[in-house]
Amino acid sequence: MVGISPIPDIGVSVDFQFPMSDIIAVIPYVLPLIFLGTIFLLYQRYLPREMLRRNALVFFGIVFYIAAFLMVLYTGFGSVWWGPDELTFGSWSFLMGLLQSFTDLVFGSVLASMIYLVLTITVLSMATNYVIAPPNPDFVGLREDLKNAQEALRTAEKTVQELEAEKKQLTEQFADREERLAELQTELESLKSRVESAEAEKASLAKQLEEAPGIGTEREQELLAEIGKKDEAIRRLQSEIEDLRLVVESKPGPSVDQEKVAKMESELGTAKATLADVARRAETASEVSDSVISDLAELISTVESSNLDPSAKIALTSLVKSLGRAMGRVSRPDDEKTPDTRVEMIGAVMMVHEIVDG
Repeated sequence: MVGISPIPDIGVSVDFQFPMSDIIAVIPYVLPLIFLGTIFLLYQRYLPREMLRRNALVFFGIVFYIAAFLMVLYTGFGSVWWGPDELTFGSWSFLMGLLQSFTDLVFGSVLASMIYLVLTITVLSMATNYVIAPPNPDFVGLREDLKNAQEALRTAEKTVQELEAEKKQLTEQFADREERLAELQTELESLKSRVESAEAEKASLAKQLEEAPGIGTEREQELLAEIGKKDEAIRRLQSEIEDLRLVVESKPGPSVDQEKVAKMESELGTAKATLADVARRAETASEVSDSVISDLAELISTVESSNLDPSAKIALTSLVKSLGRAMGRVSRPDDEKTPDTRVEMIGAVMMVHEIVDG
């Protein structure tokens, strides 16, 4: 507990009673575990779920949290456990002995304490830099991705045009086929009506023949001859109808069906989606390139306003300007690029890294 002594010459004294003393003894080990577990669990949110590194970060973050809380609970309630004093929590005495030995080793001297502090800061700094520090921009990779995206965009546009042309051709073929079938159907209906008319006329002549028994032989022969002609006309019309039916049934259509048309429409939709995705990626790559060029301008201002030697300022400014010019030449249209543009940019990036590392 914290209290002010009534004796003026003694001053303020701090008394750590149980379990405060044991809990404070594990704080130097609990806080680093809590810190590491926190940054690991925060960083894993931005990684893909199936990625091995993300799963490892989640595992170690949870392990560090559990270890930190168990150390506090074990030291605080190990010898009491809300019951009689003889009901200790597992191997509490062994843990206290181990904790006391390690604490004496680490904090037994000023030198050992400083070494522990430096090691803790180093480990936490490395972990933080691994999690927070962004990677160096890969200009060559960005340009290569932009080039691949443009090629994929041209390929997707060509595929879309081919699919649209083929779809148009199929549509025209289907329209021609429907028009031809409509014409054949009209002609078939006309022949059917002619057959019905001939049959009705035949029936009328037969009825006249039956109702006139006293008619002359010549008239009878004429009627029979006319009936024979009608029969012949009926058979000829029926033959034409049968031929038309065979033509309609055996008419060769286009070598495609509805399933192929549906498949081509699906491929057309996929190609359009790919085209939109590639265009979006190309636009993103261009925005990243513009952002990097603006950062180079800011870097030149920072170098010029720094406390470096004038010669170092001139060298760094020249290198950054060369890098900016190289990136500007890379971002030009294809007909304005030179074959050595990428080599110039790679050389400028390598020289900047060498100076920074030096």
